[in-house]
Amino acid sequence: MKVSILGGGTMGEALAKGFSTVEGVEVSVAEVVEERRRILEKEGIRTYANSREAAKSADVVIIAVKPKDVKPLLDDIKDLVKGKLVISIAAGVTLSYLEKEAPGCRYIRAMPNIAATVKAAITTLTPSTKASQEDLEVAEKLFSSIGSTLVVDEGLVDAVTGLSGSGPAYIFLIIEALAEGGLKTGIPYDKALKLASWVVYGAAKMVIETKQDPAELRKKVTTPAGTTIEGLVRLEEAGVRAAFIRAVEAASKRAAEISKEISGQ
Repeated sequence: MKVSILGGGTMGEALAKGFSTVEGVEVSVAEVVEERRRILEKEGIRTYANSREAAKSADVVIIAVKPKDVKPLLDDIKDLVKGKLVISIAAGVTLSYLEKEAPGCRYIRAMPNIAATVKAAITTLTPSTKASQEDLEVAEKLFSSIGSTLVVDEGLVDAVTGLSGSGPAYIFLIIEALAEGGLKTGIPYDKALKLASWVVYGAAKMVIETKQDPAELRKKVTTPAGTTIEGLVRLEEAGVRAAFIRAVEAASKRAAEISKEISGQ
């Protein structure tokens, strides 16, 4: 199976590296910037200087350009991708918009996040009505190479963008704050940062692998009159829980606005 990724930026590169590990998959990347092509070629990835060459020989096409560049890209390649499976990771670009601009394709909308660069992304997949179960299985196989996948209805994609798309930035802020807390209590910053990073990694791993609700896991750490309850009380007093809920709401709302701006609705 030949997979062509149109767009060789950070996400395009991450996808290429992940997809290249899937048995039976040949990956190429179309990228107009010569310097980016050289970087990709050093990683052993075949590149093209234009999208038409890449799309022509592909079985599966991945749209990995900025949302504003999707329309000109589709205008350029739509005669070459009819009947093919096309997967778009462009934020805010709906399935109806894709089908309007380049009809005749089997579309799947995918929403990975920046953790794809370390193969720890969660990617949501939303198939169009023309995409088959086999198409969805192909997408799951490809995107599982950069982490985990979850199938969602398109009505949830803006909310997904606000949660898992923007979510890594929220967690980076948590890690930074925890490290600074360690620094304030006398731990050298480099050591505090390592401690904070592993705390977040370990906590997430426990939720994923035990499949327990985080509230239940939190109770296991929180002993009567202990240190943890003192810290949790301060977080609740500061409204940290509500702040994160509001952050997801605000980011989701902005994702919906961007989608309307792109579609012109």
